[in-house]
Amino acid sequence: MLEKRGIRIYSCDDAAKRLMATSEKIHAGLTALVGDNAYVNGVLNKPALTSFLLKSPENTEKINSIVHPAVADDFVHSDYTWMECAILFSSGFDKLVDKTICVTAPLEVRIRRVMDRDNISRQKACDWINHQMSQEDMAALSDYVIVNDGHSDIESQINKVLESLDM
Repeated sequence: MLEKRGIRIYSCDDAAKRLMATSEKIHAGLTALVGDNAYVNGVLNKPALTSFLLKSPENTEKINSIVHPAVADDFVHSDYTWMECAILFSSGFDKLVDKTICVTAPLEVRIRRVMDRDNISRQKACDWINHQMSQEDMAALSDYVIVNDGHSDIESQINKVLESLDM
């Protein structure tokens, strides 16, 4: 909805995917960490990386220490002023922005969206969601909260946020 208003949004997820595919530094770091199967014929082996990542919080931190600095640097050197990031607070990316907005949705809606977006099983979607900071904690840390439950008027909520930001 923001993009329809001409607001360009930096997607941390898209940037991480792009950088994991193109950055030699990330390629070398992930290969050293995960092993030679991190990339197959130069292409990121997502199942191997996901399996490694979800095994332990320590593994997640190790991967994040390789990928997140590159994403942060990419954002800082871009011309974007808005950022979309599911792990905004746990990644420390909240320090790169002036204000934060948390978009909440019921758990079943979030599970379905992840399944549809990533074409994965319900269990894998739940694993991803459970691996992230809780929606309640994110909302508590955010400057604004938008409820996207299929019943609330999202447009009016966005208008209120934009008005308070003098946009």
